[in-house]
Amino acid sequence: MLVISTFVVACCVSPVYALGPEMIGKPAPAFTLRTVDGRSAFSLADSRGQVVIIDFWASWCAPCRRSLPQLASLEAGEAGVKVLAVNIDDERSNAIEFLRRNKVKLTSLFDETKRVANRYDVPEMPSAVIVDKNGVVRFVHAGYTERDIEIMKKEVESLL
Repeated sequence: MLVISTFVVACCVSPVYALGPEMIGKPAPAFTLRTVDGRSAFSLADSRGQVVIIDFWASWCAPCRRSLPQLASLEAGEAGVKVLAVNIDDERSNAIEFLRRNKVKLTSLFDETKRVANRYDVPEMPSAVIVDKNGVVRFVHAGYTERDIEIMKKEVESLL
């Protein structure tokens, strides 16, 4: 029993998980979503030629309060990087309020039906998929700790 408990703890605190190892090396599933404010639509294809971090988040997610500003800084500090912050809240107003309150400035998209999150098989909030300039999934992360942003920076730099 102790061995099982130790395995579970080690599994749950690891900063990098595979959302599905079968995703790595394959084209990222295409999608088009409306922005959180509903004013425009944005497609993953619009970012072809850039390294893209697709970050799935929710307003009720405590780690998202820490990860989204870090991702905004990463995008601002690296030319050729685009962060698509995909929200999965049930109510658009919750996402809008979260972004306003936390002063997050990213391309924030609203996955109202969870169709995109389901296609990416997102296991928890936040989860991130890093896509290379050609639209191929190279890295996946589930959850967030302070170490994750440094790991993600190195992964992004390796793709630039």
